[in-house]
Amino acid sequence: MAKRSKNKAKEAGSGQEEQPRAFSWIPLWGWALLFLVPLIFSEYMFYRVGRGMSMIVFPIAWFAFWVTMMHRGGWPIFRKRKDN
Repeated sequence: MAKRSKNKAKEAGSGQEEQPRAFSWIPLWGWALLFLVPLIFSEYMFYRVGRGMSMIVFPIAWFAFWVTMMHRGGWPIFRKRKDN
């Protein structure tokens, strides 16, 4: 019984078009700005207050955060570019 419902769901889903992604309107350069602007601002802020170690550690944490978010989300930013 469970196999039948799974097969029906697969058949019903195969004919439908994929739903548009929530953030598909943001161009790739917009994603780059979302990544770089806070990073540059924080580096400047750490430089002004003399926190040298934070200037080294924060970019590593920032990059790891974004990689983790993209990995958990299925890399939607790059997948959109491949689909086009």
